Amino acid sequence: MAKRPKQLQPRQPLTPAKIAAATYVGSAEHKRERWWGGLPGAYTGRDGLATRPKKQKTTICPITHAAGRETATGWVREALAKGQLRYYEADQDFPNHIWYGQDTGQVWFGRCVNSVRSQYKGWPVEEDERFAVFG
Repeated sequence: MAKRPKQLQPRQPLTPAKIAAATYVGSAEHKRERWWGGLPGAYTGRDGLATRPKKQKTTICPITHAAGRETATGWVREALAKGQLRYYEADQDFPNHIWYGQDTGQVWFGRCVNSVRSQYKGWPVEEDERFAVFG
């Protein structure tokens, strides 16, 4: 079993102002069609799986329009407010990993891509993947 990075002692909850500043910005590596950030980076074959070398396990994120970005920003903020997060040794103000569960049962994993600007990317995961990181 792979060793997890060391988790820091619990921190003070993020302030409402910091939570309100957090946004979903997405990432080209998880998109297979044009999105608000430009061209996709997750090149996929006919089977829908990523084909770039060393990226075959990339999960494809279906959020490609501005309305979806706003919805995902809401998920980021809700996850932060509910404490659905995990800080690691190198994390700054914002936790590197967050998760959000929809009413439909779909779980989303988020990763902080810019702690100074409180920006996250995210993608759908299975519950066992969420559990492996967050317990």
